[in-house]
Amino acid sequence: AKDMESGKPFLSRLRILQISLVLNLGLLFFFKYTGFFIKSLPGHVEAQMPDWLFHIVLPAGISFYSFQTMSYMIDVYRGHAKVEKNFWLFSSFVSFFPHLVAGPLTRHDQLIPQLKKIAQEGIKPWWRDGLLLFTFGLAKKILIADRISELIDPMLNDPGHLGVSGAWICMIGYTMQIYFDFSGYSDMALGIARFFSIELPQNFAAPYRSESIVEFWRRWHMTLSSWLRDYLYISLGGNRQGPSRQKINLMLTMFLGGLWHGASWNFAIWGLFHGFLLILNHAFSESWNRVWLPLRRAVTLLLVGIGWIFFRAADLSGATQWFLQLWSFNGNWKPESFDPESLKKAAVLGLVALAMTQFFPRPMSEPGRFAGWNRWQIAGAGVLFSISLMFLEHSSKFLYFQF
Repeated sequence: AKDMESGKPFLSRLRILQISLVLNLGLLFFFKYTGFFIKSLPGHVEAQMPDWLFHIVLPAGISFYSFQTMSYMIDVYRGHAKVEKNFWLFSSFVSFFPHLVAGPLTRHDQLIPQLKKIAQEGIKPWWRDGLLLFTFGLAKKILIADRISELIDPMLNDPGHLGVSGAWICMIGYTMQIYFDFSGYSDMALGIARFFSIELPQNFAAPYRSESIVEFWRRWHMTLSSWLRDYLYISLGGNRQGPSRQKINLMLTMFLGGLWHGASWNFAIWGLFHGFLLILNHAFSESWNRVWLPLRRAVTLLLVGIGWIFFRAADLSGATQWFLQLWSFNGNWKPESFDPESLKKAAVLGLVALAMTQFFPRPMSEPGRFAGWNRWQIAGAGVLFSISLMFLEHSSKFLYFQF
């Protein structure tokens, strides 16, 4: 909009960007972090706040579409994208339902051109790829993630009585559960998108085969990692202002990335933990690269698993108790609080899932992954789909729906 007399814009590009960021971040803060912020204040201040502030309903998918809108506005401001004048096309980009509630995060240049092509040529669904990818994503969720959850969730209700064996089984179990749950959803989202001849970006690339924490974040939740790098880390200065500032930027980026997952100090500590590991990785990369490859992978996976303790625990007290049990501090090797058969099942299922992450390095969601599949392979996938449907009533919500 321009002033009719002077012909100058009412608002500068920078001002428009600032208004957009304030609105997006303001809504995100209000719905997601109001209660967390108030609870962090002194007790007498918290007691004076109205009760409704602690029971604000979180809109579905707000973390994802807020980030997508901000990335578009920042890219337009930087000159990396043209202004999209078609309101319905932009709305479709923000609200494309397969990835709306749990990702993957999609950039404007990845989705808007495909939506324009559909508008011009119509939908030409990729039925086989879409159905097969959806099937494998559903199986990951129903047959692996949810079965692990059934076994470890009761144990994690009281982490102080896990014992050493229970603590390790729960750590391995949750490490596998969150991967198969979230990557399963991502595969399903990509599969549904292919029904509309849309190719969403990859979100996982065998992250548990990573040889370092730096590599892990290139392979895990890839769309969020790239978003944090491009719009937060680089905007803070990245590594352009010296080693000391780089460390601060890394810690701040991972701290905010942790809080993005949830309004809890657990998530903040999880982010800071990974920020610290990234700093160590950068500092000792040459020495680390000389370590035996299988050991690099094992240590990286162990550190990732330890971080998941803070991600999964209900609160800091639970995380601390779980962590102490893990290293035998006040722990017992044979916890009597849990059914031994459940422990055995959880251990076996967790180890089987771990093996799957190591021996199937290619993501199922790669374009062209199912090219050349014969009818017997497709029939096997049909059987897998049927088995998954049989267990559907025993399924739980996707973990990333809460973010």
